[in-house]
Amino acid sequence: MKWMRGGLPPAITFARENVWRLAQGWKKHRICEEERSEFSVRKLGMNSSSAPRDRVRDMPKSPQFIDNPHAERVRKVADLTSAKARKKTGRFLIEGPQSVREAVTHRPEIVTDVYVDLAAAPNDDIVAACEESSTMYVHEVSGDVLRHMSSDAQSVVAVATSDGFLAQPEELPFASSGLMAACWQVRDPGNEGTVIRTADASGCAAVLLVGECVDPLNPKVIRSSAGSLFHLPVCRVSEEEFFEQTSAHDLQVWAADIHGTPKNPPHDLSQVAFGGDSQTGEQTGGLSLSVDRPTVILFGNEARGLPSEMVERTSATLKIPLYGKAESLNLAMSSAVLLYTLAMSSHVGTM
Repeated sequence: MKWMRGGLPPAITFARENVWRLAQGWKKHRICEEERSEFSVRKLGMNSSSAPRDRVRDMPKSPQFIDNPHAERVRKVADLTSAKARKKTGRFLIEGPQSVREAVTHRPEIVTDVYVDLAAAPNDDIVAACEESSTMYVHEVSGDVLRHMSSDAQSVVAVATSDGFLAQPEELPFASSGLMAACWQVRDPGNEGTVIRTADASGCAAVLLVGECVDPLNPKVIRSSAGSLFHLPVCRVSEEEFFEQTSAHDLQVWAADIHGTPKNPPHDLSQVAFGGDSQTGEQTGGLSLSVDRPTVILFGNEARGLPSEMVERTSATLKIPLYGKAESLNLAMSSAVLLYTLAMSSHVGTM
């Protein structure tokens, strides 16, 4: 046979050559992977001699550089924009430096993973805050990966657990609070986040979301709150729970409603802030905000306001005076005017 004179048969020779090529390719691949892992470790400030190949629970930073936008992990993070995925996984997404910074600083126990594009921005303060925790993991990712995770990442996103994050009614500081904000059936994420931010800035002790409000863990709510969601308790309650809790703790509930009802007509906000009527200038007894008795300001739905039956169950009704031709103010603006006016009034007596 011809192949016996020249050595091994052609098929075997071909197979041997391919096995050798595959072996060389695998060796080169392993070297590249080790070099890239070493690079990622150095960029994250880790000791390469002690960095494990696999993710270890007692390490705050992962040495693996994530650059595949189609990876399963990337898809799962991106899916957290949907309520269904948040409910199924018990996780939610935090987007952007401001929100992530406040989360890792004020609620580090809920944050599990932080994904950062160090090439776009160093985010040193966020990485430094993560170093204080043994439960948060920092993953360096490419810009493409981050864009697939979120279109609003701005160089960093985080994943947090929702278990135990929202407050329960019994956990709210009813006894010690001076002012609290409540919203009924708020449907716009931007409005809800803005109310939470305004409540935080004006010194409210908590925010209550009454009835079918938008999910406070919706990424748009979190972005609109600019991190305030991580500063004060936020609690979801039904209408009955709201009035039961406020009654049980002797809270006065003031409805923000321009119309009121025949039994509960609206009081001009100036009566609270200035002790007089904004239209006539006459001094009135009016209402007075007492920090000794906690007060909840209840805001209604963006389109429908508050139903009459809820207004009549409140202690009083407040309206913001309108001096021009506008029919009303939107929810975000109304909450800012009302909460800040009452907060300043309670802090300095009268304005």
